[in-house]
Amino acid sequence: MAQSGLPHYKNSKAAMKNYEPFYKNLFEVKILPPSSIRTGSEVLLEHVVSITGLNQDKGVAVEQQAYKFAKRSYAKSGPDDTTLDITIKFNLNLNDNNELYVYKLLRNWWRLVYNPLTGEQGLKKDYSGDSAIIVTNYNRKGDIFWQRTFHAITPIEDLPALDGDYADGAFQELEVKFKADWWEETIV
Repeated sequence: MAQSGLPHYKNSKAAMKNYEPFYKNLFEVKILPPSSIRTGSEVLLEHVVSITGLNQDKGVAVEQQAYKFAKRSYAKSGPDDTTLDITIKFNLNLNDNNELYVYKLLRNWWRLVYNPLTGEQGLKKDYSGDSAIIVTNYNRKGDIFWQRTFHAITPIEDLPALDGDYADGAFQELEVKFKADWWEETIV
């Protein structure tokens, strides 16, 4: 009997070859702040809840020309923006010294850009120079199939306030935004 396009398990190449799905939760995020505050940053990995804004395949806008009533479209000469805005959500915990260690590390990074207590402003080489965010996707066996490294990371927007709410007993989380100037990838 010839293969048909009927919706049968045997007609699915992915089913018959036991292809694995791409799981949303099988990833790792390594955050490398600038070297001046990198000590202790390995703990950031285990506090990442989610990461968004990784769409590095940006399109370009379209411009149109007209001849009477007919229009023709052309891609612009380049994209409007060649940077990425990456958002990472973190869990927050207190360590044995009662330190809010993830928040403190991120706040120290923000203060390399601008310190509201002193008015000091940092140089890009100090707050962004050797920083990176590395996102690694892997299968259920741990085989890596995609790794993206985002370079020259700059904290953007305000570091969110950690407000309180007597009616909400949920754990505190922190969502922060970074800008990446450039990136590279390895994809299988």
